[in-house]
Amino acid sequence: MMYRWHAGYVAWLMNRISGVLITFYLVLHIWVIHHLSHGPETYKKVMDILSSKIFMFFELALIGVVLYHMMNGIRIILVDFGNAVWSHKTVFWVLMAIGIVLYVICVWELAGGFLGLIHHEASAMQIAP
Repeated sequence: MMYRWHAGYVAWLMNRISGVLITFYLVLHIWVIHHLSHGPETYKKVMDILSSKIFMFFELALIGVVLYHMMNGIRIILVDFGNAVWSHKTVFWVLMAIGIVLYVICVWELAGGFLGLIHHEASAMQIAP
């Protein structure tokens, strides 16, 4: 059976892929939390690895995956239980635009926090004369 690459199929496929990626993250998260029971030294070793720059990229990707999954879930609820059946493509693109705006805000905050740009400037402004 051949599928056409239209918005509904792509949304369906990406929702399945994002669900699998979120499940993979959940397993990794439980593995990291499990290392708390092995003592602070072991946990620190794991956290040192997870604090590297490559994992910052993975965190940014995770935010995008979760936002996509959430926005598409809202679309599915609106289509299934609301009156959005006839305008599901428009609802999809509006929610994706909202998701992109939220993603940019999250990246700005996360990158600023990692690089010390935003929070350092904000704390410098709050110093009383």
